[in-house]
Amino acid sequence: MSQHIDAEIELLFRHESARLISVLTRILGPQNLELAEDVLQESFIAALDDWSHKGIPDNPSGWLVTAARNRAIDAIRRERTRRTFAPDLAMHLDGEWTLGRTVDEAFEDNWVRDDQLRMIFMCCHPTLAPENRLPLILKTLCGLGVPAIARSLLTTESTINKRLYRTRQALQGVAFALPPPDELPQALETVHTVLYLLFNEGYFSTNEIPIVREMCRDAMSLTQLLADEPELSNGDTLALLALMHFATARFDSRIDESGQPVPLDEQDRSRWDRDMIERGLAILGESTRRGVGPASRYHIEAAIAARHCTARTFEATDWHSICKLYDRLLEVYPSALTRLNRAVAISYRSGPAEAIALVEALRDTGELPHSNVIAAVLANLYRRAGDDARADAFRDAALAQATTPHERRMIR
Repeated sequence: MSQHIDAEIELLFRHESARLISVLTRILGPQNLELAEDVLQESFIAALDDWSHKGIPDNPSGWLVTAARNRAIDAIRRERTRRTFAPDLAMHLDGEWTLGRTVDEAFEDNWVRDDQLRMIFMCCHPTLAPENRLPLILKTLCGLGVPAIARSLLTTESTINKRLYRTRQALQGVAFALPPPDELPQALETVHTVLYLLFNEGYFSTNEIPIVREMCRDAMSLTQLLADEPELSNGDTLALLALMHFATARFDSRIDESGQPVPLDEQDRSRWDRDMIERGLAILGESTRRGVGPASRYHIEAAIAARHCTARTFEATDWHSICKLYDRLLEVYPSALTRLNRAVAISYRSGPAEAIALVEALRDTGELPHSNVIAAVLANLYRRAGDDARADAFRDAALAQATTPHERRMIR
């Protein structure tokens, strides 16, 4: 029974924590984020204690909302002489006659969705250092604890705690509100970057398992939440969502039955989720209709992913089209990884020799010094070119830089 309760609590925490923390932050104010987290934790502890004795209630989500509501009121009464709360609610929270009604209204469904959107923008606020935004989203909107965040971001718990502390300090002067129209484009660009990074942390996991599906689903859910609001999103939002659909469609084929990673050319395409691919294609089409101006990084990356998803076999992949798309991507996002991926595409279009020259030139620039990806690509290219000695040398160099078992398996 205890294990069943623990599993139910864990599942509920993953599904409900983002909604509840958003409402609690709306009530208490961003400056009291730690207090909001404490109230949320107390609510789940209360659920664990109560349900262990009485069993799981018929409406566990409603039970949690009531628990969070009651503990929020208790916290406000306890802290009102020492803290300031949300400015627009402060007057109502200060009086006993209005306190309960104000908190009740904050938990109504029509507010919750808006609060989650506000929470997304708050977590990506320009006053927050870029390296602190992802840990904050993982903590507040994905419900991950500090140990899990540290494992996901390949750092220490101490580092994550310091980042979260600095983030809470930076939130002291931040309003819990959607950005004004003149600031929305820049704010939205930051949100897109963070959601893209969040998805990639799950899809190319630095954890002990190759894919953290829950993290990918969290990124998709938050992007979908944003995409469903035309006044807050744009074509880039939809293109990013389409890209996530194409990647998610291939989940089942990326890992074999023993949990080992499977490279693209060896994946069983019959296991790809065709419905997910069709939805991605529809969303990508809508992104083009909604977008204004030139195609963004997300449009081009989604178009590349679409070419892979619609090829019946690896050999039937339209590499000429993909190379042209990488040429365009290099114009709008000229990163080392873009150049590397472009070289790989060229190797399948024109053969490994041309690609080897491009990747060797990239290696000479000294970019991506802490990554094994350049060495791994060169190992593959030299192997395909028939130069086993160089292939072995670069394979060993890539293995020496690998940080996880599944990375080493993929390189081999």
